[in-house]
Amino acid sequence: MEETLPKLYDPKSVEEKWQRYWLSEEVYKQVYRFDKDSNKPPFVIDTPPPFTSGELHMGHAYWNILNDVIARYKRMRGFNVLLPQGWDCQGLPTELKVQYVWKIPKDDPERFRAKCVEWTELMISRMKEMMIKLGYRPDWEQFEYRTMDKWYWACVQKTLLNLFKRGLIYQKEFPVHWCPKCGTALAQAELGYVEKEGLLYYVVFQVEDKRVEVATTRPELIPACQALAYNPGDERYAWLVGKKAKIPIFEREVPILQDDAVDPSFGTGLVMICTYGDEQDIRWQQRYNLPITQVLDENGRIVGTGRYDGLSVEEARKAIAEDLRKMGLLTRTEKIRHRVLCHTERADCMTPIEFLVRKQWFIKSMEFKEQVYEKCREMVWVPEYMLQRLADWVNSIEWDWVISRERAFGTPIPFWYCLDCGFVICPDEDKLPVDPRKDPPPVSRCPACGSTRIEGVKYVCDCWVDSSITPLIVTGYFTDRKMFEKIYPAAIRQQGHDIIRTWLYYTVLRCLLETGEKPFQGVLINGHILGPDGLKMSKSRGNVVMPEEGLSKYGADAMRQALLSLTLGSDFPFKWEVVRYGKSFLQKVWSSTRFVYPFLKDYNMVDINVEDLNILDKWILAKLRHALREVTEAYDKYDFHIAIDRIQRFYWLDFCDQYIEGVKHRLYMPSNEASRKAALYTLYKVLWVSMRMLAPICPHITEEIYHLLFRKHNQELSIHGVRWPSLDEIPEIGVEDEKVGEALVKAIAAIRAEKVRKRIALSREVKKVKIKGAKEVIEAVKGFVDEVRKILHIKVIEAEEAENIAVEIEE
Repeated sequence: MEETLPKLYDPKSVEEKWQRYWLSEEVYKQVYRFDKDSNKPPFVIDTPPPFTSGELHMGHAYWNILNDVIARYKRMRGFNVLLPQGWDCQGLPTELKVQYVWKIPKDDPERFRAKCVEWTELMISRMKEMMIKLGYRPDWEQFEYRTMDKWYWACVQKTLLNLFKRGLIYQKEFPVHWCPKCGTALAQAELGYVEKEGLLYYVVFQVEDKRVEVATTRPELIPACQALAYNPGDERYAWLVGKKAKIPIFEREVPILQDDAVDPSFGTGLVMICTYGDEQDIRWQQRYNLPITQVLDENGRIVGTGRYDGLSVEEARKAIAEDLRKMGLLTRTEKIRHRVLCHTERADCMTPIEFLVRKQWFIKSMEFKEQVYEKCREMVWVPEYMLQRLADWVNSIEWDWVISRERAFGTPIPFWYCLDCGFVICPDEDKLPVDPRKDPPPVSRCPACGSTRIEGVKYVCDCWVDSSITPLIVTGYFTDRKMFEKIYPAAIRQQGHDIIRTWLYYTVLRCLLETGEKPFQGVLINGHILGPDGLKMSKSRGNVVMPEEGLSKYGADAMRQALLSLTLGSDFPFKWEVVRYGKSFLQKVWSSTRFVYPFLKDYNMVDINVEDLNILDKWILAKLRHALREVTEAYDKYDFHIAIDRIQRFYWLDFCDQYIEGVKHRLYMPSNEASRKAALYTLYKVLWVSMRMLAPICPHITEEIYHLLFRKHNQELSIHGVRWPSLDEIPEIGVEDEKVGEALVKAIAAIRAEKVRKRIALSREVKKVKIKGAKEVIEAVKGFVDEVRKILHIKVIEAEEAENIAVEIEE
């Protein structure tokens, strides 16, 4: 029979062809378009808008693939799927690229912001191209959004106006987390503790005519020391009650306090309270109403000390320590490892955080902590244990959310204020978006005091202020209230575990305050893809794996299988061998299709009586029913690692290795037409159901096979528009037939393995085979001895019962 399909599967040509096809208008309208007027149940996925860095890293690829698989599966299950794709455009990384890569200075703010937009558009085009190569197909046409667009600004600003009118936005001076490298205030959620090596300095303070030692890691903050403190249970310092200590070098007296938060086992048990070394200092300063001395500026330089002014933190630490040593006030130092609060949200920063007192804008978030948590408890969490991470974060929050950032590229905070009385002036809602940095105020005089000295807020919003309204954006809250009422809350939010405390928490908070409802019904949390060495991917480590490397070598469907084989929520090292296995599986699928193609290309499916099926037909159909049931359950639970493993094992081990090998003689040399028809029926049924089970995970190869064999029998333009297979499509096989089939396959596999071991070609006829085995195996062989002989090319078969299966071959 003439061969019509190539022997080797070529992922590159196949994938490019179908990616273009899926972008066509005709296919978009039938398959991928979200129809807001549809009567189908809606399924909205709130997808992560990646930051527009220009590089689609392996984490991005993982998110895209997860969301694409969910969308493709839900479409096949009859849902009206809304798969949006946004872009988180604004923020410091883009500013740094424009400033240092393109060498554009910030002197001209308008030109600088225009260049930021230009850079971002270039990055989006690169990332979008790579997403498409992964087989990712969202509704680009209707639901692509960019946080830098003016209409998006208007949406963000509208929610801020609503919060301000409710008294939930305020401005005040407060010690804020400040990154000296990035030059901006940060929210708690952007911070994390990093283990670092450091020195513990033992510094002498004078108390009347006695000396006490204070252990500190930050002697450069001695000029900002406002008090000493010890634990009231520490009897060593009972004599210090009510006394004052003199600060070394600066000769200023400060009170000595008792506080339960002091750890008696750290250092000497006596600590400095400075403004500010850490968050505990803020608590103490607020609790005891201590004065504030700011000794650091926005650039991390010392100020207000005289001789140390202008030094960096590190330089001042060394200089003050040296002066203390010369004065005999530094008794010793010791090396320690300690946790340092850093700007961890940006891996390319990781700078230790300082605390500066500045006027900032806040959203009142503290009073809504419990409500946010209760809304989160109403959601379905996958994995379930991730809810505890959210709970831990909520319980640890100590300040309201600082939403202002001193940057150029961002959504402007939409307020003006009076320089004389501080009254805040809001724009008219119909004038949004506004940019108070350059737009004139909506009034010429302050409504409170009549002053003409009105100034616009120079700050922009924290990026999380932008991205925390994505469920409102995609469901039409600002543009189509009828659609919003129909499809909100979203069905699911997919995201990484590292941004539970940022994107997820802020989204629930913002949507709760705006709508009173939770933003989504469920949360799907994925882990990180680590380097092949098991460490976090880092260019400095040389362990970064980019998706395009795998796409060029193995294709998108192989990459998709590999990434989906991971258990949701856990971090896993990237393994090339899993990708290679995925490509091998694709070749197995292609080879099996190539084998059946001549027999099925003109086949017209007709129902057949179960009684007319061969025992192996019944066995593989029973296996198919089990596989479909388990795969469907796995998809429903988002256990994609179980789904792909079950499909691979069924298709490769049961269908290809056993059934196809066992059916060949019925196709090439059928004993009768009924046997051949039963074989064709079974091949068609198994292949058609299998391709649909595999389609969400491997969309390209299944689309290719659909058009080769199944398109002529279906109206749908794409396999991704057909319905998910049901158990009703597959004949129900009796338990006894299934057991006999299983036993027979076990015998056939044992004989085949022995032929392979003895290097006898499977197609070569042998004189005699003697097989021993359990009763059910031997009965199956005896009951279907002619079938076994034809499948394995054996003249004579002898079978006898034994405890273990064994095969002897006489050539």
